[in-house]
Amino acid sequence: MSGGDQSAIAPHNAAPEGAIIHTLRLILIAIAASAVAAIIAFPIADLTLARIFWKGIPAAATIADHATLILAFSAAALASLDKRHISLAGGESVHDDPRKGALAKILASFGDVVAVTTQTCLFWAALSLTLTGFDAAARVWIIPTRVIAGIMPLSFALMTAFTIRNAGRRAGLRAIAALGIALGSLLASSCVRNFSAAAFGSAPAFLGQAAAAAQAFVGAYGLPLGVLMVLAVPFGAPIFTVLGGAAAILFVGNGAFIELAPSEAYSLLKGGSISALPLFGIAGILLAESGAGKRFVAVFRELFGWFRGGEAIAAVLACAVFSTFTGINGVTIVALGGILATVLSQSGGLSEDRSRGLITASGDIGLLIPPSAAVIVYGVNAQFLYGPSEGFTIVSLFKGALVPGFILIAAMCVAGVIMSPKRAPRERTFSASSSLGALKPAALELLVPVLAILLYFTGLAGLREIGALAVLYIAIVESVVKKELGPRKLVAALGKAFPIVGGTLMVIAAARGLSFYLIDANVPAAFTTWIQAFVSSKFVFLLLLNLFLIVVGCLMDIFSAILVVSPFLIPLGIAFGIPPVQFGVIFIMNLLLGFLTPTVGMNIFLASYTFRKPVPRIVRDVWPFIIVQAAVLILVTYVPALSTILK
Repeated sequence: MSGGDQSAIAPHNAAPEGAIIHTLRLILIAIAASAVAAIIAFPIADLTLARIFWKGIPAAATIADHATLILAFSAAALASLDKRHISLAGGESVHDDPRKGALAKILASFGDVVAVTTQTCLFWAALSLTLTGFDAAARVWIIPTRVIAGIMPLSFALMTAFTIRNAGRRAGLRAIAALGIALGSLLASSCVRNFSAAAFGSAPAFLGQAAAAAQAFVGAYGLPLGVLMVLAVPFGAPIFTVLGGAAAILFVGNGAFIELAPSEAYSLLKGGSISALPLFGIAGILLAESGAGKRFVAVFRELFGWFRGGEAIAAVLACAVFSTFTGINGVTIVALGGILATVLSQSGGLSEDRSRGLITASGDIGLLIPPSAAVIVYGVNAQFLYGPSEGFTIVSLFKGALVPGFILIAAMCVAGVIMSPKRAPRERTFSASSSLGALKPAALELLVPVLAILLYFTGLAGLREIGALAVLYIAIVESVVKKELGPRKLVAALGKAFPIVGGTLMVIAAARGLSFYLIDANVPAAFTTWIQAFVSSKFVFLLLLNLFLIVVGCLMDIFSAILVVSPFLIPLGIAFGIPPVQFGVIFIMNLLLGFLTPTVGMNIFLASYTFRKPVPRIVRDVWPFIIVQAAVLILVTYVPALSTILK
């Protein structure tokens, strides 16, 4: 995941360009903040009125749905501005780094061209969809639907401009990146034609000719073009541009409407449950920006730090609680890594390498526990693939993931205890008064996951309402009660949260378009038939499934993996008689292990950045814990009862 160190609200410099960028950043933050306010206010008001008067606000869900769309695209523009989109480049500018050679800069320019090409193509597709896909009379409350949908082409236009701006300080580098505008416009020439016809009543003949030529060329050279898209990933192209570009190539090559890609993104982002994802992400990042992380660590240290391995248990539990809410892989490592490493190596007695390994391996350990964003995204996608006859729901998946999730956490705690020295540097005994003293300042924050689970499993509130309550509650606690996030710090925290949320949602949106094409082309069914011709044993299939998904986890982020790969594998799970909930748990657990797998697992890179150690060193540190998690994965894979016991 990328990560710039720019201030959320400060301009880059005093030059005119810096002033313009500063103004645009403030506008985008204001739009995103307004969208979040709507997502929070309407569901809470609707829930309250429904509980009191048995009648809520009729348009509340629709308004919140479209506010999620606005949040996603305005925050995605911020992510482009601050170079915070999910990518393997980590937001670093190769062009302006004097340590990088000419070849590295050429390859980085290739990544920029691919990114601009995809963003330009999606701009034309979204612009055409805005005019042709929505009735002029359609409204969301009092706002025309077309106006709201207009955030999509506007955002893609801004992302294109920001990508070109960030390509380097020299005009030549920006000109190379700008080449993507021409390429993207040619790829989307059918969309340009459709837009022209809708806006002006007719389209010039040359646009039809360009569309036919683009289809013929992409149809003939689709495979090498797709390979070029994939090759752009190591050179800085954001993951969403590669997924979106691949979808565009498939649509164009087969004569389909590219507008289907933004149409699917629109449908997904206003789909109800997805709005919970940015809310929980924002809640987790607000906790990270306050002192909550230190308070969590202090509580678990007092409760467990008095016996051998207690500090390791405290570290694992702190990571579990934190990653449950952030929901985005790696954020916990960056937010708590430094604090926990100090605790483990000083008072816990673990060596520095064991400390780094334990923290890195525990960075996503809470992603099976409610209200995990990974479970939400998988559940939304799997419901569509399974259909109502299977009885699969997000609630059933959360229930099924609880026992495996707690086993995984317990296994990491045990591993930490075993690897701790028999005699820690600082001995102390358990003190009830000290534990209560540490619990008191953290009690309000620790209530959040407890209340979320109670509200969800008792049916008193849905995921979106719980997410809205969580953000509002945390904002009040940290700003009003604890006074750690004043107005300026709160705005700065949101400025950091929005690009992360936007980058994540844009990956999900782009992956949905690609997933739609694959399903519509019946590719998963053909893949299932092909696999069954070679594999007949359920045992062998599960083993191959584990190996394949670990590799996928190495190469993709969790959300794109869920949306792109699950359509291929879920039909196979059905064919081999694997219960839907168990299959979902296996799927997510494999991806978590993939994030740690050398040498391209995403969390390996994030740990290298956080601890300022080379990747090979982090790989060596994390190996023992990979073995522990692999053992838990095998247990969950071959003992279905662990995932189905809480039906």
